[in-house]
Amino acid sequence: MTIDTAHPLQSCWDLALSSVKAQALETAIRTGLLAVMETPSSAEALAARLALHPASAQQLLDLLWSMGVVVRTDDAPNGDMPTYMLAPGLTSFLLRDGEHYYADALVHRLQSLRQQLPSLTEWLKLGAAAAAPPDGAAWAEAAQGKLAQEQVAVTVDVALACVKRLSGLAEQGRFLDLGGGPGKVGLALARHLPSWHGVTFDLPAATAVARHNVEQAGLADRLRCRGGDLLRDDIGTGYDLIWCSSVLHFVPELDTAVDRIRDALAPGGHFLSVHAELPADRDGLGAVLPYYLPLIMRGHQVWKRGTLARVVRERGLEVLDDVVLQGCPLTPAPLVIARRSAS
Repeated sequence: MTIDTAHPLQSCWDLALSSVKAQALETAIRTGLLAVMETPSSAEALAARLALHPASAQQLLDLLWSMGVVVRTDDAPNGDMPTYMLAPGLTSFLLRDGEHYYADALVHRLQSLRQQLPSLTEWLKLGAAAAAPPDGAAWAEAAQGKLAQEQVAVTVDVALACVKRLSGLAEQGRFLDLGGGPGKVGLALARHLPSWHGVTFDLPAATAVARHNVEQAGLADRLRCRGGDLLRDDIGTGYDLIWCSSVLHFVPELDTAVDRIRDALAPGGHFLSVHAELPADRDGLGAVLPYYLPLIMRGHQVWKRGTLARVVRERGLEVLDDVVLQGCPLTPAPLVIARRSAS
């Protein structure tokens, strides 16, 4: 090789360095550094405000600048030190009073990806573990905090954008937020469809959180909360719209789950699914598999690209669209829009 081209090991080195970048972002959130960067400030001023070491703060800020998390201005008057501020596109998500505040949930994501990965060596030798039953208490705890934050910051916008793809929705109808967790998506759908009534369905412990949120929002007259198991318990019928995101990965019998969703739809009703699938191309796979590998190792399902659309067709629904969305949390995911026959 020549010295004016990248070394063959550069991709491996980049992977080693990515852990440093993740820790830098987590540290900037935990120390409150990003939360006070709504206006341009020098590293020295930020360090004084937060009782940080000035030189260390400067180096961390430069790393965050190189990552695109902050912007740096070098043309300060009178030769002053450069100033830094949070990148404009991130202010809504990382400032404490931002409309879509997401910093706590982001730290949770960083921690869980680092801590919840089972032993790769053991998995490589023995295969995936048997999927454990869902932990209702843990799911409820997530629904009260990090999951609610992520739904408000990201998932609500994704869900509403998906619903807006549908044409000819009736003025009145019924919807199901399947696997709704804290119910933030169900609340958004109720507001978006003001003459509709809906149900948010999840494990009983999570449903208790959703019920509280619905009551606080003053929408209990139009949005009910139901707890249970998708494969065993009644999820209701006659829905004109069913929204389901990142839920079917945890269901051991995909065919049965889709059958129950089909039977819950009213004639002509729509099923909107957003679930990650594994692409065949290298770049696409690289965007999805790092996040979902721990899930697979714990015995849950992440299918090859196109699987869910195929199963939906096989179970008697018409697939209207199957397109990859780029704005989902952490990784791209396909949106499958299907419809039950009107006859």
